[in-house]
Amino acid sequence: MAIYTISDLHGCKEEFDQLLKLISFSNYDELYVIGDVCDRGKDPIGIYLEMMKHDNMHLIRGNHDQWFLQYIDLLIEEKLHPGTVHMSDDMIRWTHLNGGLTTMDQFLELDLPTCHEMKIYLEKSPFYQELSIRGNKFLLVHAGLKQHCIPGVHIASVPIDELIWSHIGLDDNPFQDQMMIVGHIPTFIYGKEYDGHIIRRDLSKIYHIDCGCCSGRNLGCLRLNDLQEFYVPSTYPYIAFAN
Repeated sequence: MAIYTISDLHGCKEEFDQLLKLISFSNYDELYVIGDVCDRGKDPIGIYLEMMKHDNMHLIRGNHDQWFLQYIDLLIEEKLHPGTVHMSDDMIRWTHLNGGLTTMDQFLELDLPTCHEMKIYLEKSPFYQELSIRGNKFLLVHAGLKQHCIPGVHIASVPIDELIWSHIGLDDNPFQDQMMIVGHIPTFIYGKEYDGHIIRRDLSKIYHIDCGCCSGRNLGCLRLNDLQEFYVPSTYPYIAFAN
């Protein structure tokens, strides 16, 4: 059994499907998606629906998944009574400034039972996952820890907003007995030398795996059994970033 982890799909279902073929993903394997399935890309709801079919595909909630869930009841109400829901400033910030419009539109096209199933699926998703594989301990979390990045902290005591919204440094891992796997910040943000690739920091035991697929780089995947990396090129336009 192989155990894989990816992050920040952001609606890039074509790349997601290609990755599953690349790694020959089977019913005997496990896949952990470390947050941000939705928003920005072409088919966010399609990825959720695909994951919901498979017991061996696991969502660890990110800030965009949480944002979607925050408004999912309002979207269901809009589906039941079109035109009665008025968007708040924050909902507009999600839909119009952070790529949530496609997520909202595709969700409203679903039948009502599927809408409720997706709500339950999101509500059940955890904010972190601890794994032990061949004697190695891993902590999978979307954004990591910033304010609580101190030795001895317990992950369960860290506020949820920090776990899904933190902008951490390259070496911000307080758990020296665990390898931390994080997404959230595209690796090109940390420097041109990391553009489109997974960042491995051996001394601090941390991997940054958001390779900026929706920004035109790659979809990166890490196999936890042997720490082998896999990449699928993005089909999205390349977005330059000056740091």
